[in-house]
Formats: sequence, structure tokens, C-alpha cells
Amino acid sequence: MDIFEKQQRIESINGIIKVRWFIIAIILGLGFILKAKYFGQWGTGFGENFALAYLKMGILGLMAFSYNFFFWLFMRRLGRKPLEKISERALSIMSILQIVPDQLICTLVYYNTGTVDSMSFVYYFISVFLASSIYKTRGIILTGLLSGFLCTTLLIIEYQGLIPHFNTYQGVTLFGSPYVTRGKIITFIFYISVMTFAAAFLSNLIRSREKKLRQERDKVTEQSQVLTVQTQELTKTKDYLHEALTKSDAARVEIEKTKTELEKANLELQAKLRELEKYGQVTTGRELKMMELKEKIKTLEKRIEELEK
Repeated sequence: MDIFEKQQRIESINGIIKVRWFIIAIILGLGFILKAKYFGQWGTGFGENFALAYLKMGILGLMAFSYNFFFWLFMRRLGRKPLEKISERALSIMSILQIVPDQLICTLVYYNTGTVDSMSFVYYFISVFLASSIYKTRGIILTGLLSGFLCTTLLIIEYQGLIPHFNTYQGVTLFGSPYVTRGKIITFIFYISVMTFAAAFLSNLIRSREKKLRQERDKVTEQSQVLTVQTQELTKTKDYLHEALTKSDAARVEIEKTKTELEKANLELQAKLRELEKYGQVTTGRELKMMELKEKIKTLEKRIEELEK
């Protein structure tokens, strides 16, 4: 069970707990209204003992309220934990407990409202409908089978006289008729089968859509991860280019500085070269003059020698 399935299971259980508060209030309100004395013959169930009728309804309501409060308290504490630390076993047990107690309460309500004389068997349909929100096909089928087993077993053992029958309506009862009992069993099995099939179909339809949504979510997540990696690579490339550009700017500054220094050195060399040229011109002219003087001296020496001879 992954994180998504845990989240879905927790939301489904919390939803069932909220719906159960509403169902308990509706059933108790309807029971108290139907047992009111001003409804005439409708209020004569349980042997015309209104106090006993209200007491039994109160006990059933208190039982349902108690275990639903326990479920609410447990899920509230469970919701404070990170999804990674929530036990799959705890969620599985809570999922099972969302249906089985309701089935037993439905059986008690059905029995205390007259079974074969009552329409309270429709409460079993509610539990099957709720099961479709947390169970897969097998769980929904098991819920339908449990509903059929509890309802038909109750009708059979009551018909056989193993448990007493509560006459809900004074002077009017269908109890004891094999045709009515058989018809009730066949009708209920047919209705619960249709309800189970419809619930399983809707559950599979919803789960298939959830699967597609999960696949789309995974695809989007994968694409997001790819985009994240690409963004990181682009960021690294940008940082590298920025660093290279910074180094290039520093190198350009150094080149400009070197160029300036070279130009300055070139100017200095040119100035020295001009000085050397001037010096060369001066020294060259002096040497030529000295050579001329030497030639004149030699010429004069020769003439002196000639004159001495």
C-alpha cells in the first residue's frame, strides 16, 4: 500500500464515520417518531410498552454512537502521524470494523422492528453502499454475503420459533406465513445481489478512474522531475558561463592593462631610440671629422718629412 492508497483509505474511513453520525441520527429520529403515542397503532409495538421501546432504541443508538466515537477518536490520533509511519494492518482492521458492527446493528434493528413485518432490511443496503468506498470487489461481495446471511438467518430462526417475534403493529402481522417468509428471503437476496453488483461496478469504475489519475499524476511527477533535472543542469551551465564570463572580463582587463603597459614601453623605447639616433648622428659626425683631421695630420706629416729632406 503506497502513500496515495493510504491517503485514500484514511479519507474513505473518515467519510464513513461522518456519514454514520447522520445515519444514526436519522434512524433514531425516525424510530422515536414512529413509536410516539399520537401515531395510534404504530406506537403499540413491543407489547404496548413504550418505555421498553424507547429504551431499546436508546441502547441501540448508544451502541452505534459508542463504536463510531471510538473510530473517530482512533482516526483522529492516527491522522496526526506521518503517512509513512501509519501501519497498513491498522488501516485494514479499521476498514473491516467499518462494516461488521454496522451489519450487526442493522440485524438488531431489523429484529426489534418486526423482521418480516418491517422494511428495516434496507439498512443492509447502506452498509453495502458504504463498503464500496473502502473495499474492492471481493470485499463488497463478502459484505453482500454477510448481509444475506444475517438477514436470512434471522428470518429463518424467528420463523422456526427459536427467538420470539416482536409484533410492531397491533393486530397486524405477517409472521408465521411460510409464503411471506420465503418471499422476504428471496426478495432480499435478489435486492442485495443487485445492490452488491451495482456497488462493485461503481467501485471498479471509480478505482479505474483513480488508477488513470494516479498514472497521470505519476507521469506529471516524472516530467516534473525531468524538468527539475534540466533546470538544475541549466543553472549549472548558467553558473559556468557566468564564471567563464567573469574570468573573460578579468582576462580582458589584464589584456588591456598589458596593452597599456606595452604601449607605454613602446613610447619609452621610441623616445630612447630617437635619443640614440641623435647621439648616433652626433658621434658619427665627430668620427668623420676626426678621420678628416687624421688625414690632414698625416698629409702634414708627410709634407714636413719632405721638407726636412
